[in-house]
Amino acid sequence: MRVSTAALLVAGVVAFSLPARAEGEDTSEKPVEDGSAVGGKALPDEAAVGPTIAPIAVTAARQERSLLETAGNVDVITRSDIQRSGDVTVQNLFRYKAGIEVPLQSSATDPFNSSGGIEIRGVGGNRTQVLVDGNRTLERITDNSRDVVEASNVKAVEIVRGPSSVLWGSDALGGVVNFITRDPSDLLTAEDDWAGDADFSYSSLDNSFVETLTGAARIAPGLELLTSFTRRDASEPELSNARTGADAIQPCPRAAAATQCDSFDPQDTGSNNFLGKLVYAPSGNNLFRLTTEYYTRRTNVSQNSLLGPTANGFGVVTSNTLSYERKQEVERWRVSLEQEWYPDTEYLDELTWKLTYSPQKIERTGERIRQLVPSGHTEQLFPTLNYEETFFEADIQATSAFDIAGAPNVFTYGIDGSHTRTEYERLDVTNNLTLGTTAIARAGGFNFANADTLRADAYIQDEIEFFGGDLTVIPGVRGAYHQIDPDPDANYRVAAGAEPKTLEEFDAQLKLGAILKLGSGWSTYANFGQGFKMPTAQQLFQSIDSTPFFALVPNPNLKPESVDSYEVGVRFDVGQKGYFSVNGFNAKYDDFIQNFVSIDPTRFGLPAGLNTLTYDNVDKVDIWGIEAEGGYQFNESFYTWFNVSHQDGEQTNAGVTSEFLDAIPLKWVQAVGYDNLEHGLNVELVGTFQSGSRRVNNRTTEFAPGGFAVFDLLGRWDVNEAVSVRAGVHNIFDRRYFAAETRGFPINGSASVQSQNPVELQVQPGRYGTVGVSFKF
Repeated sequence: MRVSTAALLVAGVVAFSLPARAEGEDTSEKPVEDGSAVGGKALPDEAAVGPTIAPIAVTAARQERSLLETAGNVDVITRSDIQRSGDVTVQNLFRYKAGIEVPLQSSATDPFNSSGGIEIRGVGGNRTQVLVDGNRTLERITDNSRDVVEASNVKAVEIVRGPSSVLWGSDALGGVVNFITRDPSDLLTAEDDWAGDADFSYSSLDNSFVETLTGAARIAPGLELLTSFTRRDASEPELSNARTGADAIQPCPRAAAATQCDSFDPQDTGSNNFLGKLVYAPSGNNLFRLTTEYYTRRTNVSQNSLLGPTANGFGVVTSNTLSYERKQEVERWRVSLEQEWYPDTEYLDELTWKLTYSPQKIERTGERIRQLVPSGHTEQLFPTLNYEETFFEADIQATSAFDIAGAPNVFTYGIDGSHTRTEYERLDVTNNLTLGTTAIARAGGFNFANADTLRADAYIQDEIEFFGGDLTVIPGVRGAYHQIDPDPDANYRVAAGAEPKTLEEFDAQLKLGAILKLGSGWSTYANFGQGFKMPTAQQLFQSIDSTPFFALVPNPNLKPESVDSYEVGVRFDVGQKGYFSVNGFNAKYDDFIQNFVSIDPTRFGLPAGLNTLTYDNVDKVDIWGIEAEGGYQFNESFYTWFNVSHQDGEQTNAGVTSEFLDAIPLKWVQAVGYDNLEHGLNVELVGTFQSGSRRVNNRTTEFAPGGFAVFDLLGRWDVNEAVSVRAGVHNIFDRRYFAAETRGFPINGSASVQSQNPVELQVQPGRYGTVGVSFKF
């Protein structure tokens, strides 16, 4: 099967081997000598929406490099890309990137329609390192989200596919996503001491309105300020192609008064994002940057889908829900101070350091009114879940360029460390309104012990040029020390034989890459990289005893996950006309952590036969695939771009090999664009082609989505230098389809499962429109 799919993909690439539209605006930042802009170059004119050179990125090598100078597959989503796509949300940001998925969390447990993490090359969740300006974001847990980033204030999103632990440390097991925010230099010019822009957009999918106002000022020579504020308001998404009744995939056993299985519960979301940056350059080669950011999002849900009878784990109706109002509040602070210094000495070219403090939390509360069966008593329940992670981060990095034995070397080296405090609190208050009594339960949900995590790493990478720069060899190594120290509170339930204990690990990760220029624009590269991922506090210390229904027991003996990844690729550079890249990869994971693995309850003093689950290591996971991207500028008016990905995989545990379900099947994204430079007009038709998924273990109980072809039409008109108007029609032909990440979704289960987690809510949006307008001043 691997051969036939690869043959299909290669044939398609040959047919479309018009290297793609590049997506590269320069996102690097360096002090400049002429004083035109502190902190780096302003972004290129965003009206040029059909770029034709390979993207520039910083994240992949911790240095400014173009895609063609990187031994690996790197993507850049620019600000103009973000605005043109219409939906400025994390879930929609990556939809034109084959091989990357952002699943939607939607169930009775999590009705807030948050993103479930970013999946790269078949692995996601906490295995993808998600950064904002190089700073960490909180980890995902079972009963909460990782959706804590607002995309409206970013100027670029950089994506490194494959393990990047040597440069970015633990958590960069499957890849890195770095959201890079705007700087004053992105708005100011040498001639203007102040500038600003305003952006307004609307999407009919969820009736969302997004307003962003940004201003920058040169307060004094070498001193610049940026402030930006984004407000977002939205309701629940409309799934016009979801079904109920006989045409649905499965029945909807909900009460008549409840929200049916083809609609989300009524939802109201409002968010605010403030970004402030003060940049001071006392000289042309020295820069200080103070960044403050505050993001908050509140979502109110009337969870009418649960109205009516509620059954326990044995199928016996125990209550009738009369109303259920829920609220989720997301909050992320960030304060960082950093310096960039370019001393231009013989052995030190650049020195940067950064200190960051970033508390982040997600709190869920609710009020549920229910009538007990058979007593008829009325109860009022107040569930509260509070999940927090507070980060203290410090890192210092240096760059030194000099010759050794006649060969140019560029060393990137540094140390970074962090302390993370993780806290989980679950409180359930139940008022019996009939009897006038109150009961308080603690440590429910998916409770785990609080913990402190210490990271202390050192790394070095060298870029060595041979044969006049035709061959570049890139070795690197990182030494990583990690300590997770549990701090259970008085409500933590200790499982006999699995008491929480401190976990310490030291690991060395290696990388070796090479880029060979073959001439006439052709080059090839190879890369070997290792990754390392410590278990999370929840994976190690989760402990729930819900006898007689089930129990979740901790596994303090979990081993860290690791990966060896191999990648080879070929590229063709057509200069200003375009570029093309194709690569294959194979990632071999050891000790892959799997959730909710059945285990013998008697080991922990629990009754025999009790459904007892834990986290455990799977022996091996092997994922392989092929990726391609590129585009071509036919003339000054017409261009095309595309990207393709296909993945496959298998897992082995206790000598038994089976399909790895999270590998993403073949997906092709192709666009054709038209630019009318005289009138400032751009139109782009984007087609997304996804093959059906065959990777399910049992088609009678697991959903296998079919293939689809969906087309979007995007347009932009630059009315003048100050005003730009955007519009888009998504899913033009109103195709009913399911995204590939729904493979394995449970179907034909119990009535409770069908009611609380219906597959119809996973259908993708039908036809909808987006509009936007931007003003520069």
